[in-house]
Amino acid sequence: MNYVTDTFKQKEEIQNLKFEMPDSFTSVYSDEKAMKYLHKNNCWEAWSWGRATIKFDIAQNRVVFCVKDPETDEIVGAVGRGLNSKVYPKWYMYGNKDVPFTCGLVEHKEAILVEDCASACAVSNVLTGIALMGTSLKESHKKHLTQYEKLYIGLDRDATTKSFAIANELKSYGIKNVHVKTLEDDLKYFGTKEIEEMFND
Repeated sequence: MNYVTDTFKQKEEIQNLKFEMPDSFTSVYSDEKAMKYLHKNNCWEAWSWGRATIKFDIAQNRVVFCVKDPETDEIVGAVGRGLNSKVYPKWYMYGNKDVPFTCGLVEHKEAILVEDCASACAVSNVLTGIALMGTSLKESHKKHLTQYEKLYIGLDRDATTKSFAIANELKSYGIKNVHVKTLEDDLKYFGTKEIEEMFND
């Protein structure tokens, strides 16, 4: 019995290990391309106002979006975006892969599931952005989403079938106010005023 208890404790301790920031993570100010990426993809405001913690990985040449535990606000992982076509894969996940990247304000009552971290940052002035990063919804994701009064699914146009599948999955889970948002382009290419107009319904 002690062996079983100890095993569960060990697993819990492994899950609860804090993410150790690699030494290669530096300020985005240290790389001009990283700075340009934040501006071009409408992430600058979310970073400068502290809604997102963003670094530059000098070893992998990536802009890095730090993933925080929604309950403790501690960094539990990160998602890196390569800054040129030679960096593969384009998106790379560090540390915990069970917690989605989330960017928004505490007072937001609405949220949107988007494809990537940049899009989550771009919408964060208007509503909370949650990046799926190509993964399917996990139980931990669904529990986190129950706090919002209204939830949008805003994936790429070629992922419309997936968007409706996710919406139905969330409704089955008990989250009723879910809407699929048809987008003309990726949300990271729109400014705050344009995003406000999209969701001013």
